[in-house]
Amino acid sequence: MGTYLFGNTGELLDPQFDALSSLLDAGTFARVERLGITDGWRCLEVGGGGGSVANWLADVVAPSGHVTVTDLDVSRLEERDNVTVLEHDVVSNILPGNAFDLVHARLVLFHLPARDAVLRKLRDSLRPGGWLVLDEFDCLPLEVLKAAPDDAKLIMRVKNALLTLLEQAGAELAWGARIEKALLDTGLHDVSGSREVQEWAGGSPGCRLLATSARQVRAKLPLSDDEFDRYLELMASPETVVSSYAMCSAQGRR
Repeated sequence: MGTYLFGNTGELLDPQFDALSSLLDAGTFARVERLGITDGWRCLEVGGGGGSVANWLADVVAPSGHVTVTDLDVSRLEERDNVTVLEHDVVSNILPGNAFDLVHARLVLFHLPARDAVLRKLRDSLRPGGWLVLDEFDCLPLEVLKAAPDDAKLIMRVKNALLTLLEQAGAELAWGARIEKALLDTGLHDVSGSREVQEWAGGSPGCRLLATSARQVRAKLPLSDDEFDRYLELMASPETVVSSYAMCSAQGRR
């Protein structure tokens, strides 16, 4: 079992969810729309976080469709006429079989040492013809593109320290790079995917995500207070530019 690195800092979860939503929602919505989602679909959103994807799905499949959204912490998720919120551990709790037209998980399996077993569980929850969609990071590509030399070294120190903490907590840093193969290995069909690396300038959703992640593990970072404050300044400055984590998405059909 792994430990979710960002699970005990609730006061910072809203900024994290806001940054993730700003960064990733548009791409997620476009991918799901291309699958033909419409009124009547039954959907499962795993690791619903701040609820932006679940709420969008609920609007798209209304009035006769339904969304089940799960998380370990459901305090930020909203029950609606066609949304069921379920406090649920996808590793240890069961899921109904042959139940969903769409199963979506974003930045969930990345954190789970049992990710391959969980993937099979998600596959089995699909109806025949249903789609499984994963959005994940490959964390290894991030590099500094624009910053003073000492600042660039500091940014990379924080990146490397954060990735070490993630690995220690059970994350697979390059998981995003193998999700298409993982979907094929689990027996899904019509598998395809995409991979995108962007430039993140200071103050952008991507750099806001990096800053919030660092705040959540501040006590574990080997930095002085001055160094940490400088890092936050760099993540807010438009003069800083980094190449992003690779944003990897894949889908496959049962």
